Amino acid sequence: MPNLRRLFPLVLMTAGLSLLVACGRSEEPKATASTAAKTEPAPTPPSAVQPASPQPTDPRQLEATLRERVERYWAARQVRDVRTLYELESAAQPGGWLKLENAMSLMGLPVRNVKLQEVRIEGERAVTKISGDVMIGTLGWTPQTLEDPWVLLDGQWYHETSQ
Repeated sequence: MPNLRRLFPLVLMTAGLSLLVACGRSEEPKATASTAAKTEPAPTPPSAVQPASPQPTDPRQLEATLRERVERYWAARQVRDVRTLYELESAAQPGGWLKLENAMSLMGLPVRNVKLQEVRIEGERAVTKISGDVMIGTLGWTPQTLEDPWVLLDGQWYHETSQ
């Protein structure tokens, strides 16, 4: 049986590389991508989903807000809700490099049974510890734990999009 502790970083690296490749292609839109964009409704700006509020100063409020956003993000990952993922990504915010048509690359491997284990807030950055099951090809559903970075922008927490 393969060593899963060595396999998981390789799987994460592969998923990250596929994100890089997909984002690199976003510079020149293809005819099929523009056709698909015309048939989809215009993306709802994240500010319309949840208006930015003044940055909370109470550490408990900061953590509660972060926990809610993390749980929403990972619930969307489990059901493959691309629009919600896109809205919660830092690179999708105004001035960011992520476009909705490339957001599918954020999905990565299928996940289930995701649980938020730990939250560490350090100023305007946070790291969450997530556990869950990841579908790894012929290995099937494999339990994994990872650290997931978040960033505070305009009073709201966003998943830190890796490049």
